[in-house]
Amino acid sequence: MRNAEEMQWMESGDTLTKFSKDWGLNAVAQPSHHEVVAEFVPVTANIESQWTWDTITEASKLPRNSIVAARWIRKPEQRKPGQKVAHAVFAFADMRHANTAIQQGLVIDHKIVSVRREEKDPQRCMKCQQYGHIARECKSATDVCGRCDRAHPTQTCSAGPDNFYCAVCKTKGHTAADRTCPSFLRRVRERQQRDPTKGFRYFVTEHESTW
Repeated sequence: MRNAEEMQWMESGDTLTKFSKDWGLNAVAQPSHHEVVAEFVPVTANIESQWTWDTITEASKLPRNSIVAARWIRKPEQRKPGQKVAHAVFAFADMRHANTAIQQGLVIDHKIVSVRREEKDPQRCMKCQQYGHIARECKSATDVCGRCDRAHPTQTCSAGPDNFYCAVCKTKGHTAADRTCPSFLRRVRERQQRDPTKGFRYFVTEHESTW
């Protein structure tokens, strides 16, 4: 697509269905979704239900069915005892509605929560700590600690800040998960160069306010 207007036209109505028929019998056309992060959402909200999505859109003055998916960033079973709020990802079919949510927030369980554009971090393996693949695809024979760079799983490490050693950039003073790591920052810059819209607060549309 050359611009946001063309993308919105492609995803509207039955346009995708008509195109998929022309592409062939086995073609499946799916619209892209525009994900945002809702911060400090009450954990009492059943965010995976259609009823909840309808309630959120109505309370937030958004069109019905504008939310098409939702998930908690961290699994509920991983929460701390007594935790009352958590971050969640909401997917919108239309980037304009996603931008409205970013601008004004979402009303969830009678609470206005802040919303920001979802920016996925560069993919890093939790087994060997290197970028470009995930643990289930890792070919490393041994685990590499993300805290001290030694040959054991990160979750078993007892190293303190004085003994942190990055397994990625091979530098003392920070872990492989540190967002100030030079290797992490370089990969973020590379992604921004490939996609100039990354780093913007809003999903870029034809409206200047999103630039």
